[in-house]
Amino acid sequence: MTKTTYVATAPDRSQHTRKTDRTYTHAVLLEGKEGWGAVGFCGRPDLAEKKRGKHPGSIVVECGVLGDRAADMPDEEGPENSEPTAPEADDKPAREQTADEKIAVAKVHGPEPRRTIGSLVQELLMDPELGYVTIVDRVVADFPDAKTSLRSVASVAAVLRKKGVDVPMRRGQRA
Repeated sequence: MTKTTYVATAPDRSQHTRKTDRTYTHAVLLEGKEGWGAVGFCGRPDLAEKKRGKHPGSIVVECGVLGDRAADMPDEEGPENSEPTAPEADDKPAREQTADEKIAVAKVHGPEPRRTIGSLVQELLMDPELGYVTIVDRVVADFPDAKTSLRSVASVAAVLRKKGVDVPMRRGQRA
């Protein structure tokens, strides 16, 4: 079977490739200390969203086949043979975008991620004002059938800390 090379373009225009027999439509990218990296390639948008949920701060982008104009060359750029224009006197030098600005303008495709108990717990854990009891109460309010406990919230916090996420500590806030 013929292998196809898929390309995913990050917000900083870096390209990440994968050569495979499979068919990919989306890629999950995460920005690290050395720039953007590919977490994985997926064949369906829902699978890409699932993978994005496992990596806080990651984004989903569409990927294309190497050689396709859409994958290799962003639409914002002009043709390859275009002459660069001289800057006018009124033009100011372009400012480098921050990582937050790059993420804000990145095109995320696919369905909106479904709100889950886990995503709600992770979100609430980032608020240092909320104790575990309050987090459990809010989860049960949003998901009446949830069996969330103080111990499960503490476990999620421990896993996030182990992954390097800065989760505020909560000591002495038991019921």
